[in-house]
This record gives sequence, structure tokens and C-alpha cells, in this order.
Amino acid sequence: MKKFLPLYLAILNIALFSGLILQHEWHLRNSQSMFVELMPVDPRSILQGDYMALSYQLHFGAAARQSSQRSFSNLRIDDFENQSQVLSYVQLDKQRRVITTSFDQRLLGGSAAFSKLVLKNPRNTFESLYPAANSFMFAEGLESCYRNAKFAELKVQENGEAVLVDLVDQQLNSLNCKTRKSWWQDS
Repeated sequence: MKKFLPLYLAILNIALFSGLILQHEWHLRNSQSMFVELMPVDPRSILQGDYMALSYQLHFGAAARQSSQRSFSNLRIDDFENQSQVLSYVQLDKQRRVITTSFDQRLLGGSAAFSKLVLKNPRNTFESLYPAANSFMFAEGLESCYRNAKFAELKVQENGEAVLVDLVDQQLNSLNCKTRKSWWQDS
């Protein structure tokens, strides 16, 4: 029995990781696209390639802008403080771009075009809230192409869970940066 233990563990690991991959593939196929405007981005180089720190323009309401420290506790939103994730509601335009973000669905004016979006909450401030990921990794040498990104494309499930799919231009078209340079051809 002991000699088969490594084999059982290997099979268990393969099954676990295959399940995770299938879950993420299902999420990508069965989710709606949503586009969140990016604030000016800061491409920086790291040892393995390049990455871009993302800053999302979530268009929070007046209550968030009026707070001096922009913290949840100043706004008496005790339910959100020290939560790793916060459920928000976003109003979308016809192209599925985020117009307004609120923590209360009623504040969106009864708009039929709204969706749930789970935001990560690392520091209990409005500035630190972000959907999906706060950085985007890409192949070395594609920095100039990704500087043109104006929106982040997210795939969002009905429960608000989001995955960052791509960065797109002002017209919501893919930048096609992956096809512009091949690292093995040095072009």
C-alpha cells in the first residue's frame, strides 16, 4: 500500500488541477464581458518580463468622493470593513462599460442595465478596491503596445466573480499585442 501512495497522490493532484482548469474555462465561456475604464497605468519591468499595474476607474458615487480619507469606517459602512471582498453593483451602458459603481443596488436609479461585481478590498479604502486583478503580465517588449490600453475586459459571472481577460482600446477592440512581437524572433 505504501508503495502506491505517491501514485495516488499524483493522480489526486492531476485531478485537482484539471478540475480547477475546467472551472476557469467554464467561467470564461459562460460569463458576460464587462469593460472597466483604466486610469493612467504604470508599465514596469520585472525580471521575467513586463507587467502593468492596473488602476480601475470604478466611478463611485458622491459619498465616496466626499470622504476625506475615503475609508469605509468614515462612511459608516461597517459591513465592508475588514472584508477581503465586497459585493458592488455597477451600472452599464449599451457597450457594457461601467458607468457607476455602488454598494447599494437601489442607488443606481432602478436601471435595468446593472450587474454585480465583486471587488477585492486589501486596505479598506475606496482607492484600493479592484475587480479581478490589480496587475497584468505580458511578454517582454510589448510595453509600448499595452500603453494604449484604455479599458480592462472582465468576464463576470452572475454572482459578480470576475476574471481579467484582456486590455482593450477606446473602441473596446483588442490591442492584438500578442501578435506584434515574438520573443524568439526578436522582432
